[in-house]
Amino acid sequence: MAGMISHPQTPYVGPVILQDGTKIHIQGVPEHHQTQFVIALQSGPNIHQRTEIPLWFNPRFNENQVVRNTLTGGSWGPEERHGGFPFQQGQIYNVEILVRSKKYEVSVNGHKFEKYKHRLPISAVTHLVVEGGTKIHQIYTEGPSYFPGVVGGFLPPPGPMMQTVAPIFNPPTPFTQSIPGGIYPGKLIYISGIPSPNPTRFSIYLQNGMTYEPGHIGLVVDARFSFNSDRNVLVRNHRERGNWGREEREVSHFPFIPNVAFDMIILVEEHQFKVAVNNQHLLEFHHRIKPISSIDTLRIDGSVALTQIRFQ
Repeated sequence: MAGMISHPQTPYVGPVILQDGTKIHIQGVPEHHQTQFVIALQSGPNIHQRTEIPLWFNPRFNENQVVRNTLTGGSWGPEERHGGFPFQQGQIYNVEILVRSKKYEVSVNGHKFEKYKHRLPISAVTHLVVEGGTKIHQIYTEGPSYFPGVVGGFLPPPGPMMQTVAPIFNPPTPFTQSIPGGIYPGKLIYISGIPSPNPTRFSIYLQNGMTYEPGHIGLVVDARFSFNSDRNVLVRNHRERGNWGREEREVSHFPFIPNVAFDMIILVEEHQFKVAVNNQHLLEFHHRIKPISSIDTLRIDGSVALTQIRFQ
């Protein structure tokens, strides 16, 4: 499994390679009127006849418990049910599974949940499965030697300071955050959100400083659903010494839909930004502010609910 997988169908079955330090991130929404869903790390892709499941992670709404277990040779071991129940139907969850040499460490919505000692070696895991009563927003993996492959139609080069910072879940809008490590070629910014049901516009700024519309903005992506005379227009621009530059409006399609989740990736290259939405390359914007290292802040405002921000 490479890169970010957005909005796959349920059940999801995908290959995965685990090592000490690998993290698996799953974001989704439990469906109403469903009693449970499952996240499984298993041997092989078959979900109908399974013999080895090193980790079975099973939130059950009808019992208000998360059941963990291991299937070995077709037989289940003793269940683990202790811990709270951090899931709600209809509410977004973010599950992180951190693989360690002797155990899995599971976090939910940024909070440590429980640990699960290995009963089978991590080398037995070949596939991740997500099934049952959940919609899936995104899945991605990371690790000490892992770097996403093709992301949104482009392959990012490694940056001089490549690092992954813990995701920021469900921040309020407007959102302003200094960019960890700054901007440099190879930097990746992941933005996930949901436009409001009746949006006018929302805007994403890469800028200098934390203030509202500062003198220098390296890139603004302004999604206009219904703003003045604009309908479903994606405007890009920059601002230098307080003056706006020339707008760019050409784009193959308008990728945002009211009340429908999206995933955006911004890749910084030496001469331009590249932007992908829902795993599809969308646009390029050549740098007008130089040096690009002067751009140090991400700001987002408008008709959007943010579900996750991640810098890498």
